[in-house]
Amino acid sequence: MGVEPKNVVPVALIAPYAGMAELAGEIRGEFEKPILIEVGDLMEGVRKGNDLAARGVEVLISRGGTAQLLKKHLQIPIAEIKVTAYDILQALQKVGSRGQRIGIIGFGNVIYGAGALGTLLNLDLTVFAIQKREEVALRLDEAKKARVDIIIGDKVVISQANERGYPSILIESGKEAILQSFHEAYQILEVVRSEARKSREYLETLQRLRAVLDSVEDQIVILDAQDRIQLCNPAAQRIFRKKEEALKGSPLTVYPVEFLKDLDGKAAAGKNHLVCLTGKQLLLDYIPIETRGERSGTLILGKSVDKLQQAERNVRHALYLKGHVARYTFSDIVTGDDHFRKVIQKAKRFSASASTILVQGETGTGKEMFAQSIHRENFGPERPFVAINCATLPEPLLESELFGYAPGAFTGARKEGKKGLFELAHGGTLLLDEISELPLNLQSRLLRVIEEREVHPIGDDRVIPVDIRIIAVTNRDLAGEVRERRFRADLFYRLAVLELKIPPLRERGSDAWELFRHFVLKANPDAEAGPMFQGDVQALLCNYPWPGNVRELRNLVERLSMLTEGFRHFPDDVAEGIRGELPLSGGTESGAGERDPDALSLKAMEERWLEKLCGASTLKKKDLAKRLGVSRTTLWKRTRKG
Repeated sequence: MGVEPKNVVPVALIAPYAGMAELAGEIRGEFEKPILIEVGDLMEGVRKGNDLAARGVEVLISRGGTAQLLKKHLQIPIAEIKVTAYDILQALQKVGSRGQRIGIIGFGNVIYGAGALGTLLNLDLTVFAIQKREEVALRLDEAKKARVDIIIGDKVVISQANERGYPSILIESGKEAILQSFHEAYQILEVVRSEARKSREYLETLQRLRAVLDSVEDQIVILDAQDRIQLCNPAAQRIFRKKEEALKGSPLTVYPVEFLKDLDGKAAAGKNHLVCLTGKQLLLDYIPIETRGERSGTLILGKSVDKLQQAERNVRHALYLKGHVARYTFSDIVTGDDHFRKVIQKAKRFSASASTILVQGETGTGKEMFAQSIHRENFGPERPFVAINCATLPEPLLESELFGYAPGAFTGARKEGKKGLFELAHGGTLLLDEISELPLNLQSRLLRVIEEREVHPIGDDRVIPVDIRIIAVTNRDLAGEVRERRFRADLFYRLAVLELKIPPLRERGSDAWELFRHFVLKANPDAEAGPMFQGDVQALLCNYPWPGNVRELRNLVERLSMLTEGFRHFPDDVAEGIRGELPLSGGTESGAGERDPDALSLKAMEERWLEKLCGASTLKKKDLAKRLGVSRTTLWKRTRKG
C-alpha cells in the first residue's frame, strides 16, 4: 500500500498480511479520520514501525505477534486488533470435514478462547500456544505427532506450515475488528496528546515556580517528610552558605529544628518565630505540607526583620504622600431603621456622580463615614481620599495646605515648595470638613476651584488642572449661615448640587440599641449573654436624646468597657450604672425634663449640656474640646453663644 504524506497522519496500521491491508484500505474510505497503512509481519513490521515513529506517527495499529513485537521494541502506544471468536469461527468454517483433526497455533492474543470453541462445536481441536516466532516450528512438529490434519493460525504460522506442505487456513480479521481498532487508536491518540499537553503545562508551571522561588528575597526551604532538604532558593542558600546541589537530601541545619517538633500532630503553621541566624534577625514561618491528609513535608519561610521594617516605613511614607486612606464602606454602617436605609441608598446613588456633595448633620452622626463610603463606592481603595478640617488651621496655613505653594513663596516655606491638598487629591476625593468655618477670603478661592477645576499655588505662575470630587461636610445649618452673611451664597449653591442630610441618632428608631450591641460585641464578642443586653438597658438607650449622637454612644461603650473590665464584671443594676454615665440622664432637678427629647430644642439641649460640662470639668478648654471630639475654636464659639 502507498505511504501517505510525511508528518501528516498521526495513526498508522502495520498489517501482518496483504489481505488485511486491502480490507483496511476499504474501511479507511468509510472512516472519518486518516489512517496510514503499511504491510509488515513481525520484525519487518518492527522496522517499518520505527520508520513511521521517526516520521511523527504517534499511534500504531497491528495484530498478533507483530503487535507484541511492536510493544516490545517501540516507545509509542500500540492499538491491537483483537482476534475475536467470530474470526476463528470464520476460519473453522473453511475446514473441509468435521472429522478432521484441527490444530490452532498462535500467540496468546490470537488463540484466546479457541479451545472453548472446539468443545462448544464438538470438534477435534487442539490449541498450541507460542511466545515467540522461533517456537512455531516446534509447535508444528507437535501437531504432526498429534496427527493433526489441518493447521489454523496467523500469517507467520501459515507461512511455515505451507513450507512443510501442511494444509493450513489463515485467521483473518473481520471488518468490525479493524474498524474498532481505528476508533481505539484515535482514542489513544487523544489521551496521549492530552497527557503530553498536561506534561508540558506541568513542566512550564515548575519552571515558572522555580523562577519565582529564585527571584523572591524571602528565604524558602522545602523539607520532605523526614525533614530532609529537598529545595531551597538562592536567599536560603546564602544562609546555608552552600549550593542547592550540596544541600539536597541532607538534614536541616542552621535553621532551628525545634520548631519542626512543634508541628508534630498539628495542622496549624508555626508563624513569626523571631531568631538570629548568621548575625541577621529573621522571622521564620514553619508551614506543614499535607498530601491526602498526612504531613508530607514542611515549608520554611524566612523574612528579614530589617527589610520588613523598611517596607513598613516605605508604606507609611507612601500613605502620607498620598493623603488619608478611605477606610469605611457602606457595609460598615450599622442600622435597622428604614428611613436611615433610604439615606444610605441616596448616598450610594450620589456616589455615581462627579458633582459636589454637601453632607449636613449634627456632630457625631457619621458624616465623614458617609463621605468615605461614597468615595469607596465609586473609586474603591486605590484612588486618593484627602481630608482636611477647615476649623483646625488658621487662615494663612489653611490656604497653603489647600492650594500649595511654589519654592520660596514666603518666609518659612519649603525650598522645594509643597503640593496642596487639591493637587494631592487629583483623581480622587477631597473632603472639606466643617466647611462652615472656612474664612470668607478662602471661600471665593474654593468657588473658583470648583467652577474651573484648576488651582493656583501660592507664589506660582502656573495653573494646575485637577480632577477631583469635592465632598463638603458641616454640622451647621449652612443655609442659615448664608442668611446671616457668614457664608457665601454662591459657594453654598455650588456645594449643594447634591445634598445629603444625616439624621441624628435620636431620629433613627432603635438604632441606638443596635449600635450599642455592635460596639459592645466588637469590644468583647463573648458579651452576648451578659446583663448588658437586658430590656431596661435597651429602653434607657432608646429614650436618651444622644446630643453627641453616635460618637457619644461609642465613647459611652468605651467608658463602660473600662469600668466593667471588658464587659466581664457588672454592677448590680446595669441600667442605673449606664444612666450615671449619661450627661443628660440625671443628677439635677431638671433631669426628668432633660430625658425627654421633646422638652428642649436641640440648640437649647446642646447649650445646657456644654454649660454643664464646662462648669463641672477641671480640664482646660483645649483638653475638653479634644475629649468632645471638636476643635477648640468650635467649643469657644458655642460656649460664647451660650
